[in-house]
Parts: sequence; C-alpha cells; structure tokens
Amino acid sequence: MDQKNFVQLCTTLAAIDMFGSRPPAPSWPDGADVATVRTALDDARTAIPLGYAGAYIDPLSAQLARVIPDPTMLETLAGAVAQHGPGYPLAANLDRFLAVVSNLYRSFLDREKRAAADFPPLEEALPPLATFKYQGDDGPFTVPVDSVAQFIGGSAGVVSLPATYADHPVLWASLAHETGGHDVVHADAGLLQELQNGLPRALKGTAVPGLRSSDLVALWSYWMDEAVADVYGLLNIGPTFAFNLAAFFSALRSKTQAGGFPIPKISMQSVSRADSPLDVHPTDILRIHLAIGVVQALGGLASAKRTAYVADLHQLAGLCATGDTVEISGYAVLDGGDAVQFDASVALPRLQETARKVGGYIATANLAALGKHSIQDIETWDDADEARAEAIRAALAARQPIGALGDDAQLLAGATARLLEAPGDYASITQALNDGLDQSYASDPIWSLPAAEPIFRIQTSPSLAAASAAPRRAGRSKAA
Repeated sequence: MDQKNFVQLCTTLAAIDMFGSRPPAPSWPDGADVATVRTALDDARTAIPLGYAGAYIDPLSAQLARVIPDPTMLETLAGAVAQHGPGYPLAANLDRFLAVVSNLYRSFLDREKRAAADFPPLEEALPPLATFKYQGDDGPFTVPVDSVAQFIGGSAGVVSLPATYADHPVLWASLAHETGGHDVVHADAGLLQELQNGLPRALKGTAVPGLRSSDLVALWSYWMDEAVADVYGLLNIGPTFAFNLAAFFSALRSKTQAGGFPIPKISMQSVSRADSPLDVHPTDILRIHLAIGVVQALGGLASAKRTAYVADLHQLAGLCATGDTVEISGYAVLDGGDAVQFDASVALPRLQETARKVGGYIATANLAALGKHSIQDIETWDDADEARAEAIRAALAARQPIGALGDDAQLLAGATARLLEAPGDYASITQALNDGLDQSYASDPIWSLPAAEPIFRIQTSPSLAAASAAPRRAGRSKAA
C-alpha cells in the first residue's frame, strides 16, 4: 500500500459534503397529509417492478398514518417509491444505486444460489429499495426487512444514502456493509442470535486487561450486527472493502470530530456519557483488524494474496491509529435487556486480537440458521473475483470501459484498487464506474424491463403473411 496515495484519496473524499443537503427536497411539504403522500406513491408506482407492489408499496400506502409523524421514516420509506416518479433529477444516479443494491443483496440471497448450496430457502428475497436523502445528517443507513415488516407490514427493506453521495459511486462500497450486510443478516431468521451465542467459544482463552471475559463477550455481542455487516461486505467486495471503508472513515472523521481528525486518522474511542449507550459500531480502528481476520479466513483466495493483503491492512491500521489504547465508556444493552456498563482504557493490540478472532469466526462458523453451512459456502471473495477486479483495475489504468468486465462488487473493488494507486484519476475512474453501473442496471434481473414485444409470435409462410395483410372481402374464406 502506498501511504501517500491513500492520504490523497482520503483528502479527495473529505472534499465531499457528506452531511450536507442536496435538492430536491421530498415531494411533499412538511406536515403533509396521507392523501398528498399517497398521490406521490401512485405517481411512481408503474416505474417500479410489480413484485414491490404487494411487498412494499401497498403496505406502505395503507400505513401512511403511522409513518407521517416521523419525518425521517417518511422521507426514507416513501422516498424509496416517490423518487421513481416523473422528473426526479437524480434518476440516473438512483438507477446505478439500485443496480449496486440489487447485485450485492442477490449475491447472498438469490434463491437459485441458495438452493444449489443447500441453504435454507427464504420466503421472500426481493432486494431492498433505495433512496437518496435530501439532508445527509444521518449518513448511510438501512431499514432492514424485519424492521419494515414490524412497522408497515412490508417484506422489502430500504437503503438510504445522503444525496450528496449521488455523484460519488466509489462511496457506495459502504453499501456492501448496509445491503450485503444488515439486510442479508436480517433476512435469515435467527442468524444474528446464533452468531452472538457462539462468541464465548470464539473468544475463549482471550485475555484483555481492563475487561472481564464476560464483558468482552458482551461488548462484541453488542457490536455483532455491525461487525457481521462488515464481514459480509468484505466477502462481497473483497479485501479492498476495508481500504475503502478506512478512507471513508478518515474523510468523515476529519469533518465531524471536535477540532477535526488529521487525515488519515480514524476514531479509537467508543465513548458516550455514562448514562448513554455505546455506539453499536465497533470502534473504527478495530474494524480494520476485523477485516484482517476475515481475509485470513478466505478459503478460495490464494495464500500469497491473503498474505499480501494482511500485510497491507496491518500497515493501514498503523497509519490510521492515533495512539495505543482504545477508550470504551458507556453502557451496552444486550438482547435480553441486561445493561453492561463500560469505563475502560484498553490496550489497542489486545482488542485488535479479539477483532481478528471475531472476523475469522463470523466468516467460518457453520450455523444452523444456514443449514449447518458457513456463509462462505454461498458467497466469498476468491481467486476468480480477484482476477476480475484486477482486470477492471488494469482497464481503468488504460482508460478503457469496464462494464463488461465484472459484476457490481467487482467493479467497486477494481475501482478502489485503481484509486489506491492513482487517486488523481478520481474523475475519470468515477465516470468509468458510472458507465459500468449503467450497463449493470440495464441488465439487472429485477430492474431491467422486458422489451415491449408481443407475448406470442406465430411463424407464417410468406404467402400466408401476404394473404393476412390483403384487404378482406365479403364472403372470402379463411386461409387453411
């Protein structure tokens, strides 16, 4: 890894207004009534694949009275439909966004892939809808399918990105965490709980001064939803996911922390008030070592490649660190309702060791929720993926099109790899990536529309075709 290039990429991303606003605002005024929002949904309905009508649009329309009092949920859930209406200025960006969401989601939950791998079937596996949020203060987030089911009775999730991200598809690698992570995990009933239950065994024998073993298990159990989303993201996009995520964090933290973090530093604290909950995400610096644990466990990637990536990730973690301890303060509420209080300063190397163990555990555990399979039995990053990403990187270096060279995950991996060696080519890489995602959307099995052709065609002989085209006369017999 070239440290200078990584710093330049972080600096480029930091110029994006990641928490700012970008028009258009939602297509209904503040305090809108049910009828106004329902009209916006109806205006967009025919532009969305029919499967979403019963799975999402109709339940949402029926439950608008519950949604309207919460402006964020209204903008998210209704915007995922309304932005397909006529005249939406970010329509091309939204199409690319949807192509990425669809590809990342289907990589884990496609019914045919699951059947071939002997995974338990799912009742429904529609990819999440997507929306660009006018005000970016919430950053990227997802409303997973189980939350949508509880709130409006629908059976498809929603992924939201700030609208200021719309012109920067390289940032969409974070979708591998949201769509290829949260939405996938929540689609398999019992998966998250089973992973949490296996933590005592995964962390057995790991001593971290300052934390009791039970508290260490509780901490990673609290972080598990976010940790597994990272692991799934890496299995989908490959090791470059971790470099992309670290650059994103560096750009983000340089704007959000008091006084600003110097690029390329990322957070080493999980600190809140003693009477407030911890962040549900693992501390930023630990997520690089979580990725190392996954890379070490990639069974389909050549040993030499794994070794090289691990070395680069260790270098990355050292470059991004701001010290040698991690501060953890606040409380974690576990699934059973119990709260565990934390107030510790923990040696970074010891917590990084636990992160590697947790990453490897998630990537390799055989789980009853998956029919006693590991998640890598259905999706992993292997030598074939690596070859595709390398071909995409090389094509970008040669200023050649990349659309036909790989799927969306491989396009994002190849683009990230090229940016890490030529961050000054950000504009041309972005354009090539946009073109590739346009091609992906056009061929997506969920979003691409069939050609407007007759359902049936009857093969006719030239004479019969001519006869059928001739004017009809009274008493003329039908052709045999």
